[in-house]
Amino acid sequence: MKKVILLVSFMIMHLNIEAQIDTIATKTIEGTVNKMLELISGDIDEPRDWDNYRNLFLPTAQKYVLYPNTKNPNNRTRAMNIEEFVRVVGPSYRKNGFKEIEIGLTINEFNGIANAFQCYYAKNLKGTYEKRGINSYQLVFISNRWWIASTTWSNETPENQIPNKFLDKEYQAED
Repeated sequence: MKKVILLVSFMIMHLNIEAQIDTIATKTIEGTVNKMLELISGDIDEPRDWDNYRNLFLPTAQKYVLYPNTKNPNNRTRAMNIEEFVRVVGPSYRKNGFKEIEIGLTINEFNGIANAFQCYYAKNLKGTYEKRGINSYQLVFISNRWWIASTTWSNETPENQIPNKFLDKEYQAED
């Protein structure tokens, strides 16, 4: 009897989680990539909806960060699967607060595959981190929705500014 109650409780909990997952956002590339920013952004001590976040990605998805100015060529990238990202980066988003907004979006799409360059402005809410950069997404259209297959991101540097062609007009540098 305890096993049946436990199983039913698990099923109800699973259904509640599934009911809260945003499936409308994943109908478009723009919705999918902007939903990712929405889900990682939040106030200090605000919990993030990691189940909804996971739902944006293929189960095998990877996240890569590029550190182009690192002097050690062996440490220029860091790869994480989604669970590693949630475990490693997630706590700092909650502890410090985090806000990331889109400041430009360029999409290339063909036959169920897409690449999106999403320029961002990001900062933590404690005032110790503030950057601009580009998120590069590889997406696939499967089962009537878009899935993120991988993301790679890199921050802007004084030597490597985001080209104006990727930025919305109000964020472009003056010539």
